[in-house]
Amino acid sequence: MTKLSNVLSIVLYAILAITLVFAGLFYFGGEIAGTTYYTPAYTESFINWGVALVIGTTVITLLFEIVRLITNPKNAVRSLVSIALIALVVFIAYTLSDATILNLPGYEGSDNVPSMLMLSDTFLYTMYFLFGGAFLTIIYTEVSRMFR
Repeated sequence: MTKLSNVLSIVLYAILAITLVFAGLFYFGGEIAGTTYYTPAYTESFINWGVALVIGTTVITLLFEIVRLITNPKNAVRSLVSIALIALVVFIAYTLSDATILNLPGYEGSDNVPSMLMLSDTFLYTMYFLFGGAFLTIIYTEVSRMFR
């Protein structure tokens, strides 16, 4: 287990270093000339790195969840309930989303369309719910420890 911990620590530090490089490029890498507002030159790279981290985390989480279902079938119900709860949260976030086209003077991009607006709203609401749930869980854990 020590070798695995060492490998995971190295991977963690490597990901942190790459993230710091992208953050440094984003904040100190200059700006795109000829734009109306200040636009960092490495915005797209920074966003793509964030997307890669989210996709990687999702794939690893799902992979380990599937392995856990196969290796420990007795806990399959608990795993399926947690997956269903996450799906419910995403569904609620989707129903709260709004696809109204935004009035953005000077914006000529292709992302101000109902499908992208629904997707971004769904992601935002899902994150709000998950952050709120994490916060409430932390508060519950700390308060319940005081009464033990």
